[in-house]
Amino acid sequence: MLRAFHILVVVLLWASTAYRVVVLLRRPTRSFGNAALCLALFFLALGFTVGLPPLYLRIPWLAEGASLVRLVQHGLVVVSLFWLHVFVAHSGGRSVRGTVVRAVTACASLVAMIVLFLLAAPGDDAEDFVGAYAKAPFVTEYLLVYLGYMAYVLVDVFRLTRHLAGSTAEGPMRLALRLWSMSSLVGFVYAAHKAAYALAARLDLPPPWLEGPVSTSTGGIVLVLFLVGLTAYRWGPQIEQYRTYRVLRPLWRACYDVMPGVALMPPEVRMPIELRLYRCVIEILDGRLALRAYWDTRIADQQGEAAALAAALDAKARDEPVEAGPASLPALDVAGLTVLAREFRTLSAAGLPAPARG
Repeated sequence: MLRAFHILVVVLLWASTAYRVVVLLRRPTRSFGNAALCLALFFLALGFTVGLPPLYLRIPWLAEGASLVRLVQHGLVVVSLFWLHVFVAHSGGRSVRGTVVRAVTACASLVAMIVLFLLAAPGDDAEDFVGAYAKAPFVTEYLLVYLGYMAYVLVDVFRLTRHLAGSTAEGPMRLALRLWSMSSLVGFVYAAHKAAYALAARLDLPPPWLEGPVSTSTGGIVLVLFLVGLTAYRWGPQIEQYRTYRVLRPLWRACYDVMPGVALMPPEVRMPIELRLYRCVIEILDGRLALRAYWDTRIADQQGEAAALAAALDAKARDEPVEAGPASLPALDVAGLTVLAREFRTLSAAGLPAPARG
């Protein structure tokens, strides 16, 4: 079960890496922050891939000392965390000097990890590294350096994303930042639990639960939140567009049924949601203008525009224009059109007849 979950995580990470690289290459201006995010995903995917036993056991220098794979994997995670830290800090407009400090901190952690791992010289048990070697000299210290750096980065990422989310308007980007905040918070819990477990084992006070399942569960939650947040600002607008389209479509259909000529293409033609929404807005506005000869301004003044639109559609269907239709109608943007569509849907749902002209 855990092996299947590990493979699934690897697939998701490489898919996310490929997706971000494609997005980066398609943009005319490639920012340092987006490049940092691609590097963060690449090193994280590489770290999880190296940790797969079917793979590292076929690499001679890792197969000879299997626990060495944990140093390689942890080192790749440190590099990934550094680039993630850079990405979030860059998004928040932090200075280059801060990037230098972060690079020095990451390098110092890597050097300390390598020295402590070589001093510890653990055996060949790579699957349960903490449980097998937490009591060995220098292994706990090695783990505390690794997990301490992870906690340091995640706490700062939590602080930065919370600040950015507070200054960002409601929408997909704010949702992404909140998901990253949650991800970094759960990641801190992961690091704190793993460090506490290693210390407890070193002091002969092992907790009554196994470390592996807890770490796997919290680590999985971290990755899910992070990857969903990573794509939220891409699929978030599409969800908003789809919701707006669902609101506008009944009004569009009412216009189309009375005036088929407003449609640029037949209704059954499939297209991306952004084009469907654009077409819906344009064709409703065109239909609204085409109804000026049937538009009773008294109904609009007394009962609202939705009632006037319903009456105009009914008059158009019966081909009974008003005596003096308006030369123009008030301009509407998408937000105003959405309000009109909701009011029109309420009238239709109530089954009210078209308002009579006075």
